Amino acid sequence: MSNPAEEPHGPEQLPDRQPLANPGDVTDQPALKYGAPSRWLVPAGVLGAVAIVLFVLAFRLQLLLPIIGIVYVVVMWIAMFLVSRRPGDMVLRNRRLAWFMGALAAGALITFVAIYIVEATRPPG
Repeated sequence: MSNPAEEPHGPEQLPDRQPLANPGDVTDQPALKYGAPSRWLVPAGVLGAVAIVLFVLAFRLQLLLPIIGIVYVVVMWIAMFLVSRRPGDMVLRNRRLAWFMGALAAGALITFVAIYIVEATRPPG
């Protein structure tokens, strides 16, 4: 009988003894483990472009909040670009890009909600 403490762990195990991947595990997605930064930069750029167009259309209603939204979206995309160019661990870089894209989307949504709230509570006239 073999001693379990002396058996190999992780990738050294035989393929039939390795644990099965859980497809529902968010941290085990291929986009976070492998792939180029363009997987995150291109969709974030499209999302940012749509948000900027909507912020420009909101200039008819207000001035300050759309400017804040445009600056926020541009700064977040530039931060994503800078993170994508740093050397290092691909998994860590992809996780950072995922967080930045989520923050970009959340910040744009919060700004749109703020514009709506300000316009909805403004007295008519």
